[in-house]
Amino acid sequence: MLKSYEYTEQSYSGMHLQDYLLRDKEIDIAKRFSEKYGHRGTWTENCPVCGRHAGKYFFTKWKVDYLYCKECASIYASCDHGLVKRYQKEEELLDLRRSSVFQEEITKRRMERWKEFLEWMQIRAFRFLGRNKGLAIADIGNRYRDYVKLIRESELCGAYRLVDSILEGMDGLDTGTENMEKGQADLVFYFDRMQQETALKERLSGISEWLGKSGLLVLETRAGSGFDILTLKEHNRKIYPYEHVVLPSVRGLVHLLEENNFRVLEITTPGVMDVHYVMEAKNLLDDSGLFVKFLMEADDSVLQEFQRFLQKNGMSSFVRVIAAKEN
Repeated sequence: MLKSYEYTEQSYSGMHLQDYLLRDKEIDIAKRFSEKYGHRGTWTENCPVCGRHAGKYFFTKWKVDYLYCKECASIYASCDHGLVKRYQKEEELLDLRRSSVFQEEITKRRMERWKEFLEWMQIRAFRFLGRNKGLAIADIGNRYRDYVKLIRESELCGAYRLVDSILEGMDGLDTGTENMEKGQADLVFYFDRMQQETALKERLSGISEWLGKSGLLVLETRAGSGFDILTLKEHNRKIYPYEHVVLPSVRGLVHLLEENNFRVLEITTPGVMDVHYVMEAKNLLDDSGLFVKFLMEADDSVLQEFQRFLQKNGMSSFVRVIAAKEN
């Protein structure tokens, strides 16, 4: 398994927040749902990532307890599985995410990152498949219209299939349903959806069905072993109930994939926002976080070097994995 890291320079003192009005609307919907239904579990279920033991209490947010697995260091919410599915079908939330204003804002904020990923993927596809043009791609759960379009129009893509997406059925969106069947994908993209799953083994089994004999799973998710998540706990605005149900650690994620017949080829934590998220909420840290408070007062060069350290050592809260199906 290849471990690698990438780094993007950022000026933390000069970083300005973009228009997060729409993101705040997402969070408000989730908060109202969570506070209406809540769920304080009995903590008897085994960790959904490693399956070994029940976790111990870690923090509570909006009436939902989050647990920490002592075996694999993953974090997960003690949520009712039926309520998770109900939240995902909330019409107010779906209408917001499908709206043109929301989609346009996401595109404005993420287009450069999407382009960088596809360039990165061309290199990896050539490394692991020996080719990087005209590949068959199954895209699971993608909910960003312009990202779908960008993938479809890239040199990387030949055949394309959008699977289990809130975008399916939207006017003018070519989901490629006629182009590919299960067992034919060279690449399966599975981005930012694992954290919302209540049945990880079943999902991985479904992903395996899409992959061809030499196909690759490319997975991105939030990692519970990341610096900002472990530091901020319930004060992390980016992590909240029903949207973030499972936050696997890097170690736990590797274990989960290997236990479900995948071989991890490369793993990296290329996140660049961990330090920024902690800086946003540093005044909410209690006295146990004095060192982190002190660190957040450092100049940009120190903060950038610390972010580099997190990336290099697998401690960012954003993890990307390339894995092959074991035959």
